[in-house]
Amino acid sequence: MIYPKSLFLLALLCDLSAQEDWLLVGEERSVAISGIARVGGQTIVVHDNKREYEGRIGIVTESGEGLKYRILEWPDETLPFDVEALTAIPGSVTDMIAMESQGKCHWLVFDQAKMRLAYNGFIQIPKIKWPTNLEGFGLMKVGDKFLAAWGHRGKSKYPGKLFWGWLVFNSRTVEAVDSIEISVEWPTEHVRHIADLKINEFGDCWIVATSDPGDDGPFSSALYHIGRFQIEDNQINFYQILSRKPAFKFETHKVEGFDFIDNGIITATDDENFGGSIKTVYFK
Repeated sequence: MIYPKSLFLLALLCDLSAQEDWLLVGEERSVAISGIARVGGQTIVVHDNKREYEGRIGIVTESGEGLKYRILEWPDETLPFDVEALTAIPGSVTDMIAMESQGKCHWLVFDQAKMRLAYNGFIQIPKIKWPTNLEGFGLMKVGDKFLAAWGHRGKSKYPGKLFWGWLVFNSRTVEAVDSIEISVEWPTEHVRHIADLKINEFGDCWIVATSDPGDDGPFSSALYHIGRFQIEDNQINFYQILSRKPAFKFETHKVEGFDFIDNGIITATDDENFGGSIKTVYFK
């Protein structure tokens, strides 16, 4: 396989430098964040809470005193079992997908004026069976089609797995195309190789990997640029970066959600008994 030179140049340029400290969203375990997305200029987060009275999704805003968090009511009578990922639908300022660990993808529409969500049904990723545990989901618009990628987290010596295919919103279907195993160099213990993933508008695929030894940590995480999706001869191909080193390390937090912003990335943590925090890092 021939790897485009642009991939290696991008890998060299992806060193990230922190410009802000961690900002606390909440100390409660129920506010720990499992996914984050920027939707219409707003920061929306999801939680993998399982109790009926706990929130599944909320909005984070900035104030002079730090961050403010507000739960958004789940817009369907049936609560999701565990929401592990959130991504905005490319080209929309209101629509997003929230994914459960077994591949049930909820299509949500955010009304910013009324601060509430509407439910537009769900899309099931096919052939997801235990022990597959999905924690990342990303979308890229390709012409009038949508490329979807979803990631199985793996566990230490067992690699994670990156899957991809075509998502068709009109028919509420996903057509799987291919997959590849993913293992990271760091963290080295209690590893989840894919705790979240996103694809940018150029097809670059990023993941975050974590170390999760238990509810009290100690935690660590790293962001990786792992490769690029490219359309060639009407086929979607994934070009992996062979020399894979972290673009950025987080020594004391378990990042389980991230999204792209202008010249940087916003990250969010699921620090279990220590709650959730947010930090923005920027490209040098």
